[in-house]
Amino acid sequence: MDAATNGENGRRGRGVALEASKPLRVTIIGGGFSGTMVAIHLLRQNRSVQVDIVEPRLPGRGLAYSTSYGEHLLNVPAIRMSAFGSEPLHFLHWLQAHGMPSADPGLFAPRRLYGAYIQDVLETTVRSAGPNSRLRHHLTPATRITFDGLSATVYLQNGERLEAGNVVLAPGNPASRTLAECLPGYFPSPWQPDALSQLAPEKDVLLVGAGLTAVDAFLALLSQGHTGQIHILSRRGKLPQVHAPYRPLPGPIPISGKLSARALLRSIRSAVRTAQSKSVDWRAVLDSLRPVTNDIWQQLAPEEQQRIFRHLKTWWDIHRHRMAPEIGIKVNEALARRQLIVHAGRLQQLRATESGLQADLHLRKGSQFSLNVERVINCTGPDSNYRGTENVFIHCLLDEGYAVPGATGRGLRTAGNGVVVDIEGRKVDWLLTLGPPRFGDLFETTAVPELRKQAEAIANHLLSITREPIEVMPELFIAAGI
Repeated sequence: MDAATNGENGRRGRGVALEASKPLRVTIIGGGFSGTMVAIHLLRQNRSVQVDIVEPRLPGRGLAYSTSYGEHLLNVPAIRMSAFGSEPLHFLHWLQAHGMPSADPGLFAPRRLYGAYIQDVLETTVRSAGPNSRLRHHLTPATRITFDGLSATVYLQNGERLEAGNVVLAPGNPASRTLAECLPGYFPSPWQPDALSQLAPEKDVLLVGAGLTAVDAFLALLSQGHTGQIHILSRRGKLPQVHAPYRPLPGPIPISGKLSARALLRSIRSAVRTAQSKSVDWRAVLDSLRPVTNDIWQQLAPEEQQRIFRHLKTWWDIHRHRMAPEIGIKVNEALARRQLIVHAGRLQQLRATESGLQADLHLRKGSQFSLNVERVINCTGPDSNYRGTENVFIHCLLDEGYAVPGATGRGLRTAGNGVVVDIEGRKVDWLLTLGPPRFGDLFETTAVPELRKQAEAIANHLLSITREPIEVMPELFIAAGI
């Protein structure tokens, strides 16, 4: 995938002209939504830009949008999934032009279709990029990095070396924390090859974790005709809530009292009670905080942030990260017929037996019991403690002191626009990141509205463009009731 590399010198885009003989050279580590959108914004500016994407998959899909299951839907309606905050109808119009002419703003589209959309946006951008721009894709992981004071060298697993003036770290979500030693029938992720296949349909399965990842695994099993019981285990035994139409509030709810975890909880509960007395859905209350969540987060003292992680984050997640209505129906039907069973507790021990695996559970109410299952799949979601990551490139950044964990021990420490902060507390001007690595410094940093804004901000920063990313909230949101 290449944009043309020859053409007129000093071609001027929307901003300061760059000499074609000295193009901006950027290497992007990771080609999921985040990394691909950085590349798209760099190439859209009609500058002299040379971009290398290092990604073992096709750019644009990442893990989330590489699913082969049509039952895996976006958990956000189409109107909020545009690749561009300034063009809120972009994804909707793409759907209507690509086989779904009746798609409406409230559609929860298949995730694999969204991956095709981002791929198409990238390919269209490359074709229309300036003659002095180029995009190369490297189908291999990055292993380490060095910086000589002038440029960075990224070393790839296949032996290649990439020279760049700037590096953007866009690795997506890290792997889950491991639950057990390698045992036959235990899988550390539902996305690991064979985790959901070669399974006798009548056998029981245990999914550890009750978030959207577990729901994905449940849907995949259901779609391939699984008839055995599917057990879900999590500390609180709470599944994600379901999306429903609502009228948005005119602005964020007020937070009363000194800003703290307790004050936030009290304010949200009070606002929900007030809303319900006026027949306003609780979802409107939570979503009213979306534009200001990170501002509130950064005003909290570190000890208050830790309290939120310990006591409130699970409750926030199940209300904030909701299931599509169609998925909610399937989950509720499976619960009613007892094919899906949810347990509140923790996994004490996992051991192999002649017939499969025995999972010893300690339930939240105090009792203990064992499940005999064919398979146990870790669906606990990403582990944001990067000290334990299996990503060798991030390990290199930490070991060499180019990066340090965030203030809460999660993600990486960053400054404005995602500039990484090193072990000496200095900004590493040539190294930027977005998405999950900013978790801890930011609270909302994994959903498309935040990621697209971060991607545009990074591209603008690299191109010395001073304008802020634009996020348009059209009246169509209210008309659609979503």
